[in-house]
This record gives sequence, C-alpha cells and structure tokens, in this order.
Amino acid sequence: MTTPMTRLGALHRAAISQADPCAHFATLITVDEQGQPASRIVTLRSLDENGIALLVNAHSPKIRHWQANGKWELSGFWPALMAQYRVRGAAELAQTEAVRRDWQAKPKASRLADLYHQRMRPQSSALPSRQTLLSELAELEAAWQDDVAAPPGVSRLLLKPEWLEISQASPTDRLHDRRLHRLQDGGWTEALLVP
Repeated sequence: MTTPMTRLGALHRAAISQADPCAHFATLITVDEQGQPASRIVTLRSLDENGIALLVNAHSPKIRHWQANGKWELSGFWPALMAQYRVRGAAELAQTEAVRRDWQAKPKASRLADLYHQRMRPQSSALPSRQTLLSELAELEAAWQDDVAAPPGVSRLLLKPEWLEISQASPTDRLHDRRLHRLQDGGWTEALLVP
C-alpha cells in the first residue's frame, strides 16, 4: 500500500538521484519561549516509513523549544523535482549506539563543531568575536584524536509525521498537485488542495 511517507520517500530518493543540492536538507521550524517561530536548516539523515531522522545536539535551542511546547514543522523543497513538503506530528529524541556510529560518519568539520558545543561553548551562545571561535576551534583540532567519542548530547530526533502536505509543481500551467495527508486512527486521509 502506498502511504504519503512512501511517496515522500520516493521523491527524496529521486531528488538524491538527480543530484538535487537540497536533497539532504530541510528547514526545521520550532516555536521559542516568546511564541516566535524559529527556523534553521537541518540535515536529513534518513527518510522512510518510520519517519524522518535528524542528528541533533540535545541541548540546542531547537530541542529546548520542542521539549517545552511540542511544536515543530519540517519544510523542504527539491528544485530538481519542483516538489515541496511540510510535515508536523510527534517526535522522539534518542541517544543510541547507532547514533554514535552515525556521528563517526559525519565530516570531521561537523564533528569538530559538535565537540565545540560540548567542550567550549553551547550552540547558539554569544561569542566575543569571530577570532575567538576560530582560535578555540583550532585548539580543539590540534588535540583531535580520530577515535574521539561522540559528545553526550549527540542524539537522533525522529520526526513521526501525522500531518503531511506534498506539492509538486506543474511548470506548464502552474496548477500544482497539492495534497494534504492526515494520520487518523492508524490510517492516512488525503485531501486535494487548490494550489
């Protein structure tokens, strides 16, 4: 049976196969303590029937926002396919050995940034200068060990869609195929929307 997540997964694989520069990225939106939207670009680690997995810093503002109010939305666009999506639902944060292995597969610069958040300054904290950041990163890199363990805050955020909108553009007439899916009582409903 084809589900909306099956369709989204197929679009994701197609974007990857077409070398879409946005294939592995999306915008995660949360709501901060003042009720304001806060968005940032995140890297998609996996997208399948189980949900959408991100590797995150468990102490980051985005996670604090989500833990405080449970609100999030993930939005993505794959220009090679002229397809966009928006997702809402439940989420789970986990720290597992698989997460640690995934962390080891990240580029060194990304792992260095994660270590910086743990050992030097928390993510999104204020810096006295750009030079401070560069000097502290150089200090960390000088002490780099290839077998360094993932910082304790490295976690997997699994987004479990309950609300999913997929829109695929029609370049000839601008009458996009736009569909809203909702998970209700274990099954998906679908509504065709005016583009």
